[in-house]
Amino acid sequence: MKSIVIIYNAAIEDVVMEALNGHVEKYTVFDRITGKGKNSVPHFGDNIWPATNKLLMAVVEENIVKKVKDALLPIKEDYKTEGLKLFVFPVEELI
Repeated sequence: MKSIVIIYNAAIEDVVMEALNGHVEKYTVFDRITGKGKNSVPHFGDNIWPATNKLLMAVVEENIVKKVKDALLPIKEDYKTEGLKLFVFPVEELI
Protein backbone atom coordinates (compact mmCIF):
# COMPACT_ATOMS: atom_id res chain seq x y z
CA MET A 1 0.00 0.00 0.00
CA LYS A 2 1.08 3.56 -0.69
CA SER A 3 0.00 6.92 0.60
CA ILE A 4 -0.40 9.57 -2.06
CA VAL A 5 -0.47 13.27 -1.31
CA ILE A 6 -1.50 15.64 -4.08
CA ILE A 7 -1.13 19.37 -3.52
CA TYR A 8 -2.80 21.52 -6.17
CA ASN A 9 -4.14 25.01 -6.79
CA ALA A 10 -7.77 25.16 -5.66
CA ALA A 11 -8.62 26.73 -9.04
CA ILE A 12 -7.93 23.44 -10.84
CA GLU A 13 -9.78 21.18 -8.41
CA ASP A 14 -12.37 20.06 -10.99
CA VAL A 15 -9.64 19.01 -13.43
CA VAL A 16 -7.69 17.12 -10.75
CA MET A 17 -10.77 15.33 -9.42
CA GLU A 18 -11.83 14.35 -12.94
CA ALA A 19 -8.38 12.84 -13.54
CA LEU A 20 -8.57 10.82 -10.32
CA ASN A 21 -12.07 9.51 -11.07
CA GLY A 22 -11.96 5.74 -11.35
CA HIS A 23 -8.53 5.50 -9.71
CA VAL A 24 -8.96 6.95 -6.23
CA GLU A 25 -12.26 6.23 -4.52
CA LYS A 26 -11.53 7.07 -0.87
CA TYR A 27 -9.63 10.19 0.09
CA THR A 28 -9.45 13.18 2.40
CA VAL A 29 -9.18 16.77 1.14
CA PHE A 30 -7.74 19.62 3.18
CA ASP A 31 -8.78 23.16 2.16
CA ARG A 32 -6.93 26.47 2.34
CA ILE A 33 -3.42 25.02 2.16
CA THR A 34 -0.90 27.81 1.72
CA GLY A 35 2.65 27.82 0.41
CA LYS A 36 5.05 28.61 -2.39
CA GLY A 37 6.50 26.26 -4.97
CA LYS A 38 9.40 26.46 -7.38
CA ASN A 39 7.35 27.30 -10.50
CA SER A 40 4.23 28.98 -9.13
CA VAL A 41 3.42 32.27 -7.48
CA PRO A 42 2.79 32.14 -3.73
CA HIS A 43 -0.57 30.81 -2.59
CA PHE A 44 -1.06 32.48 0.77
CA GLY A 45 -4.81 33.20 0.77
CA ASP A 46 -4.26 36.86 1.65
CA ASN A 47 -4.87 40.21 -0.05
CA ILE A 48 -1.53 40.15 -1.87
CA TRP A 49 -1.46 36.45 -2.88
CA PRO A 50 -5.14 35.38 -2.70
CA ALA A 51 -4.86 31.90 -4.22
CA THR A 52 -4.85 28.82 -2.00
CA ASN A 53 -4.10 25.16 -2.53
CA LYS A 54 -5.86 21.97 -1.61
CA LEU A 55 -4.26 18.78 -0.37
CA LEU A 56 -5.71 15.38 -1.19
CA MET A 57 -4.48 12.39 0.76
CA ALA A 58 -5.34 8.76 0.03
CA VAL A 59 -4.04 5.27 0.65
CA VAL A 60 -4.06 3.15 -2.49
CA GLU A 61 -2.77 -0.15 -3.79
CA GLU A 62 0.66 0.06 -5.40
CA ASN A 63 -0.67 -0.52 -8.92
CA ILE A 64 -2.85 2.62 -8.64
CA VAL A 65 0.13 4.96 -8.13
CA LYS A 66 1.23 4.79 -11.77
CA LYS A 67 -2.34 5.35 -12.96
CA VAL A 68 -2.62 8.45 -10.76
CA LYS A 69 0.76 9.74 -11.94
CA ASP A 70 -0.16 9.17 -15.59
CA ALA A 71 -3.49 10.96 -15.07
CA LEU A 72 -1.84 13.97 -13.38
CA LEU A 73 1.11 14.50 -15.74
CA PRO A 74 -0.97 16.09 -18.56
CA ILE A 75 -2.57 18.45 -16.02
CA LYS A 76 0.84 19.46 -14.71
CA GLU A 77 1.87 20.21 -18.30
CA ASP A 78 -1.31 22.18 -19.10
CA TYR A 79 -1.26 24.18 -15.84
CA LYS A 80 2.46 24.86 -15.39
CA THR A 81 2.13 27.93 -13.18
CA GLU A 82 -0.90 26.91 -11.07
CA GLY A 83 0.97 24.33 -9.03
CA LEU A 84 0.48 20.57 -8.83
CA LYS A 85 2.62 18.08 -6.91
CA LEU A 86 2.30 14.36 -6.24
CA PHE A 87 4.12 12.75 -3.32
CA VAL A 88 4.16 8.99 -2.71
CA PHE A 89 5.02 7.39 0.64
CA PRO A 90 5.08 3.78 1.82
CA VAL A 91 2.34 2.73 4.23
CA GLU A 92 3.70 0.43 6.90
CA GLU A 93 0.48 -0.10 8.79
CA LEU A 94 -3.19 0.82 8.46
CA ILE A 95 -5.67 0.34 11.30
